Order: sequence, then structure tokens, then C-alpha cells
Amino acid sequence: MNLLVITPEKTGPSETELVNQMLANGLPRLHIRKPSFTINEYLNYISQIEEPYRPRLVIHGHYKLFTELSLGGIHLNESMRKDPITWAQLSEIPPSKISTSFHSWDEIEKNEFRYGYVFISPVFNSISKPGYMAGIELAGAKATKHKLATENKYCPEIMGLGGVGYDQIGVLHQYGFVGAVMLGAIWDSADPLSVFLKAKKVISELKDA
Repeated sequence: MNLLVITPEKTGPSETELVNQMLANGLPRLHIRKPSFTINEYLNYISQIEEPYRPRLVIHGHYKLFTELSLGGIHLNESMRKDPITWAQLSEIPPSKISTSFHSWDEIEKNEFRYGYVFISPVFNSISKPGYMAGIELAGAKATKHKLATENKYCPEIMGLGGVGYDQIGVLHQYGFVGAVMLGAIWDSADPLSVFLKAKKVISELKDA
């Protein structure tokens, strides 16, 4: 079971310090999602993260930084995924380094690109977006993997996003998700590092961890 963390849209005080602490404590993947950031703001943010951790960073924009900074991956939202201009910029990036977000099992079943992994959301009621309610049938994780396997089709690793706190990680594991993606549970808490460490402990205690 994998644990991923997405940054908040608006950068908070001591955020990059907390990011460094999470990475130092074993966070395998940090998604930097800053929709309003210019490329220079992205550069400034990444410069505050210790350089050895760059292979664990995934960016949600300004994709040329992937190669320039030797980052871990890029993430596409739905509009980017459907934009041919965006894809033209990604021709030299290995598919395994590209992830994306889906909002239904049908989208995953119809997808033909070999993403390294994908997010599906919202699996639970959102913490960071009040009113954004769960809309994914959790049993679909195993069903989708089984269906694609029987059709001899590629199935990317599936990560659950939306309302995921450390109490929900075991549920996602039970339903066959490969990973849990945390956002609001981390950044809306009084002690983000403590929440991350609790989530990491939960994962370490899972049977297949």
C-alpha cells in the first residue's frame, strides 16, 4: 500500500519545511499542485526542498521542469489529458512517469495510455472541499482490475483520493486500492507531520505492507 500527499493549492507557513520532514520520514511521493504558480514560483518552491528528494516530486504544471530538475513525475488533470498541445510537450517523458486523475471506473476501463498510476476520486467525502461528496463505488477497484485482466488490457495502479485520512487507509486497502492519497487530512490539521506519521504507521501494519 502506497501513501501519497498532495500539497494545498495555497502555500501555508512552514509548508516546505513540513514537506522536507515528511520526505525525510519516508514519504515516497509528493504531488506539488499549485494551479496559480508561475514557472518561477514552482522553481522557488522546489528549491526549498532538499535536492536528494527531487526524484520523489511530481508536478502538476510547467512540465519542462521534469527534465530540468530530474523530478519523479508529472500529473495531468482531465483538461490537460484531453489537450493535444499538452501531449506534444510530453513526447520524451516515459509513460511510467505520468499519472492522471479519473472520476469513474468507466474512464479507467476505457483508458488506453499506460499511466504509471492514476487517482480516482472522490472515494470519501472531501475534507478540503466542503460539499464535495463521495461518488466512487469502492468495490470497483477489484472489479476493474479483474475486468481488464480478463480482457488482457493494461491496468494502472489505482490510488484513492478524496476525504482520505489515516482512518480510511485500511478501508481502501480492504477494497483493493494500491495507494491512498492524502490532502485535507494533512494540511487542514493542526499538526500535519503527526497526521502523516500516523498514516505511515497504519500502512506499516497492513498485512501486505
